[in-house]
Amino acid sequence: MRRNKTIVLIMTALLSLTAAAIMYTQVRWNEFPFSVVLKTDGGEETIKCWKKDDTYYIFLPSGADPDQARIVTNPLFPIRIDGRSVDGDTVCGAFPLFEKLPLSYRKWGKTQEEAVSFCKSGNVPAMYIDTASGSMDYIHKEKGNAEPGKLRLYRDDGTLDCDAQISAINGRGNSTWGLDKKPYSFELAQREDLLAMGAAKKWILLADAYDHTHMGNKMCYDLAAKAGCAYTPECWWVDLYLNGDYVGLYLLSERVEVDAQRVDIPESGSFLISKERPDRAFGRSYASFFSRREYFYRIRHAGMEEEKIRQIWQSVEDAIFAEDGIDPRTGKSWDKLIDVDSWARQYLICDSFMDCDAGHLSKFFYYDPRSDLVFAGPLWDMDAIYYGFYGYSINLLASGRRFAADWGKETMFYRLSQKDSFRQTVNRLYREEFRPLLLELAETGMDQYLEQIHSSSNLNNILWDICYTEDIVLDRKNWLLERIAFFDEYLGSEDDYCLICLLTADFSLWRSFAVRRGGTADFLISQGITWLDYETGEPFDVTVPVTEDWVIYEAG
Repeated sequence: MRRNKTIVLIMTALLSLTAAAIMYTQVRWNEFPFSVVLKTDGGEETIKCWKKDDTYYIFLPSGADPDQARIVTNPLFPIRIDGRSVDGDTVCGAFPLFEKLPLSYRKWGKTQEEAVSFCKSGNVPAMYIDTASGSMDYIHKEKGNAEPGKLRLYRDDGTLDCDAQISAINGRGNSTWGLDKKPYSFELAQREDLLAMGAAKKWILLADAYDHTHMGNKMCYDLAAKAGCAYTPECWWVDLYLNGDYVGLYLLSERVEVDAQRVDIPESGSFLISKERPDRAFGRSYASFFSRREYFYRIRHAGMEEEKIRQIWQSVEDAIFAEDGIDPRTGKSWDKLIDVDSWARQYLICDSFMDCDAGHLSKFFYYDPRSDLVFAGPLWDMDAIYYGFYGYSINLLASGRRFAADWGKETMFYRLSQKDSFRQTVNRLYREEFRPLLLELAETGMDQYLEQIHSSSNLNNILWDICYTEDIVLDRKNWLLERIAFFDEYLGSEDDYCLICLLTADFSLWRSFAVRRGGTADFLISQGITWLDYETGEPFDVTVPVTEDWVIYEAG
């Protein structure tokens, strides 16, 4: 009898050790020594802790109740936080937020002394995505790799917005895909109305890794929508959790596509294209074409034969570049082939913020058979704005620059800017619509955006080791006010302006600056570069009054 009792005790101990060992193996090292389980409208969400140096962090979403966030530990490694023993009933609410608290735990018979900090977001919805494999390794291995999964989206107050199946989530972007903080796209199994942005299957998660303010895309889209730019994507910030790991502040955005909730044009007889760099198409199978001026376009939607798309677009391009503004093949004027207002609006929104991709990369155009016109838009990819913060003068032109990438190939927007009627449209839209919106953004709008994402941005900055201060927003507000003052003089001014085009020594980078006729280019002195006249090769004196357009290049 005693022997049987001993066997039972031994077996019970072995089972306990086995269960503990199994539990330990289920806890990945970067989750050690605990995780947090939230009670939500959708059931429960697990958030894993993240370690930086000697501190473990738990990033709680805006809608989380710390008193309902239970700390789950591994029984093999008992822990103490701020001198308090943690058991199965301990919640995050037992500890102050945003403080580094002493953390001790036993690990293989030795006591470890580290720290823990409980952080909480605010005013921002939270999105949880779990992939089928439980990891992002396969997706991150190559941009085209995709996995199915599950999604839960909670509003900033914690109420459930959507619980849905994901058919596929994968990486996206070009230069942004090479960054540590990755952008994603995902497709739902069925149409869902996320955060009241309209029901659809396909969505984008923008990392905004280049823009530490996380405001660029959002404020440009919002301003564009207010200024009448049709089909501008709706978007909203979210705190993103992938397989329980907090990965930062993201921008959940509609995708640019032909759809009743997106670009609402007839599917038949229409098209949607984007201007891109041809090298980004290597190894990909999507439909595309080169125009006769060797500009490269990706076909996003083809409601007609591809050859017809090329013909319609080529007619637009030929008319815009023709000296008389008429396509010689069709006899149609440029302003009878495009919707002038939409092109002027895209010109203004990109130029207002010095978008370095203006008229060049990731810019969309669509043909609507109901009007038989080609429209510029919807607006997309505005994270590379504030060109002025890379050391350029406030009079730099983005949409209005003469060359964008290839020497000798003028941009379509530049050619449009040489036409009196287009300039008049731009001037009218700036005075009546854009200027009041830009002024409102500089005076109050940026502050409101900052208040909205302040807490979430702080969490993102901890995770991605970003040294970001509110002074950056103040600098950008002041910059925008200076930009408005420049536009007030440049757009619609009776004074004539000259264009100074700058090329780097290897002709790999082009910039254009507007200089009032009779003024000087002395703003270039601060760059400490010797400039040469492109035609003569002679030094260009930036202090001499400018009376004509110039092309200059950097001395090698």
